[in-house]
Amino acid sequence: MKKLTALLEKYLLPFADIFSKNRYLVAIKDAFLISLPFTIFSSMFTAIANIPFLPNIFGEKAITQFQAFVSPTFSLTMGVISFIVAAGIGYSLSNHYKVNPIYGAIVSLVSFIMITPMTTATEAGEEVLNVLPLSEVGAVGMFAAIIMSILATEIYRYAIQHNWTIKMPSSVPKLVSDSFFSFIPIAVALIAAFAIRMIFEATPFETVNNLIYQVLQKPLTSLGTSLPATIIVGILVNLFWFFGLHGHVIVGSVMVPIWNAQSFDNLTAFQAGKDLPHLVTGQFTDFFVLNGGYLSIPVLISLLFLFKKRTDWNDLGKIALAPGIFGVYEPLIFGLPIMLNPIMFIPLVATPIITTTLSYLAMNLGLVPFTTGVALPYTMPLIVSGAIVTNSIRGAILQIVLLIILTFMWYVFLKVLDNQNRLEREQTVHD
Repeated sequence: MKKLTALLEKYLLPFADIFSKNRYLVAIKDAFLISLPFTIFSSMFTAIANIPFLPNIFGEKAITQFQAFVSPTFSLTMGVISFIVAAGIGYSLSNHYKVNPIYGAIVSLVSFIMITPMTTATEAGEEVLNVLPLSEVGAVGMFAAIIMSILATEIYRYAIQHNWTIKMPSSVPKLVSDSFFSFIPIAVALIAAFAIRMIFEATPFETVNNLIYQVLQKPLTSLGTSLPATIIVGILVNLFWFFGLHGHVIVGSVMVPIWNAQSFDNLTAFQAGKDLPHLVTGQFTDFFVLNGGYLSIPVLISLLFLFKKRTDWNDLGKIALAPGIFGVYEPLIFGLPIMLNPIMFIPLVATPIITTTLSYLAMNLGLVPFTTGVALPYTMPLIVSGAIVTNSIRGAILQIVLLIILTFMWYVFLKVLDNQNRLEREQTVHD
């Protein structure tokens, strides 16, 4: 174990040092740390509203009403996460450049809003103007928010550093003076954002978000459902998460229809007592490939039981425990953080490779039955879900095997991270 961690430290720590000094990556990481209280709040209510078997206790209608009642806790937190991230990046970058961080945060947020489409369509197809659709400012808008907030803050600080400002006499109150001082830099940044909006409206893409999605969708659609394709999809999902983007939303928007079609075929065959035609289905990817429990549970076991001396990790583990059991892992992504942490990059990407390969081989060799197509909420805990979706205890055993392997892997890399943190603390004390 010591040789393995030493080898990883030798090659990963220099890379981690480069990451830690890049101002844009630091700003993105800071922004997601700022968003952490909101994501934890949202994750808790998401887990509560989707506890498995509640409909059997309270009835389907009561649970549907409860979920509708608490839905604003998600839509007004994670549903507007791009707003929080845009403001957070502007705040962090402005602090780095030593310009007013409040104005930096607000100009980043407004610049992102400036490029966001302000129309939506009703179920009847009627176009509604002058609204900000939540579908554009949640995880879908994250990439555009990051780009726009960095650009806006750079323009804002450039204008200030080149004295494109209005300076008031010292007798003027500070708040008034700051407002006039920031007027021209903010105006330049907002004009640039508006120009970007107009340029995109004149193109076939119409919006920045549409461009991003169309660029991503074409290669994803052509992947198919083979073992290599499913591995690539899993890597892409976690790769997006590494950069703080909701990989399930981005990749799933393309792949879920394909996977669900396979699920329906399997369910039809299962109900008819026939052989199941597809290995890769929605349930296969949900509970054997991309389930959040494969990330949250191994990390939580490590934080709570294997790193007891790290009180900060232990406290984070306790906070993330309830959401983590139900596969909600945002508190760990943004709180540990796993996002933009080069040491955590390898296990994050390796996780779907391991889960996909072993699950695919186990089912292809007949060790575990194919998934039947029976639908379950994604928050169904592991082990229980494995038995239900395969209609066999062997599905649960496969999930247990995967959890054991992943726990060992995550522990090794958390050990490296712990050693790095210790060296940083010692260096700080020495300085």
